[in-house]
Amino acid sequence: MKNSETNELLELGGAIRRGYTSVIANAGKIIAVITLAMAIIVTFTDIAFSNLGGQDFTTTLAVMLASAYLMYFSLEDSGEKEGEESEEYRAAIAKYLEMREKITPSDVDSLRDFCLDYARRELKYRQLTQLVEAGYSEGDLSAYKAGKKYPGRAVRAFKKVERMKSVKLTPTMLLSRAHSGTKSELCDPAYKKILASLTSLIPSTICMVFTVSVILTAKENLTPSAIIDGIVKLCALPIIGFKGTLDGYRFSREDKSAWLETKARLLQTYLQGR
Repeated sequence: MKNSETNELLELGGAIRRGYTSVIANAGKIIAVITLAMAIIVTFTDIAFSNLGGQDFTTTLAVMLASAYLMYFSLEDSGEKEGEESEEYRAAIAKYLEMREKITPSDVDSLRDFCLDYARRELKYRQLTQLVEAGYSEGDLSAYKAGKKYPGRAVRAFKKVERMKSVKLTPTMLLSRAHSGTKSELCDPAYKKILASLTSLIPSTICMVFTVSVILTAKENLTPSAIIDGIVKLCALPIIGFKGTLDGYRFSREDKSAWLETKARLLQTYLQGR
């Protein structure tokens, strides 16, 4: 009996996930359909733009912006979590965890040296690439630094190369799934907790401000044109919501997966040289 109930729950969860994935995969089509519906509605109605400085316009714009803000970031977070269930992300995280498990406590010092050396070599590569793209060589850059005169185009290229900085790479970045973004490896996360909490409360705070300040009254003479006007305005919200979901999903499936794959390759390179 318990096995049957467990199987049913698993099937239900799988069905929900497949449905959610299907919606994400077809989000572009859904947005196109909504846009087409809006175009059809507008085509068969008289269009007039409200006064940009009017009170009605300002109030409606403020409410719509707050609603769009909340919908985008809420669904972006939801899409990001769904992206972490994609095959690309799962494969990337599995490879990364495999490499990370091979790092021992005794590797920390040598891994730090590896990170510094890699950052220097990566900067050197970017500088050389920039010089080659501009049509110059490393010798030209050395000659410029020694005082040799070059045309303005070359000077601009050399100065651009000189302004390049090495990337920040630390053992913490390679060994942590989520990097804190701090300047030092030794940083107590409690110091950032308050700021992070306040930042996460911004959408809810905006929503609360409007919830408390808005006074709602029923519209009189709710005509078909008023209904169509409301529908057209509200149609923008699902489009923004789908956009947020897609952005979050792609961020996890593509950007986060690529970052995990990069860290896995760096750890693999370190292990091979160890």
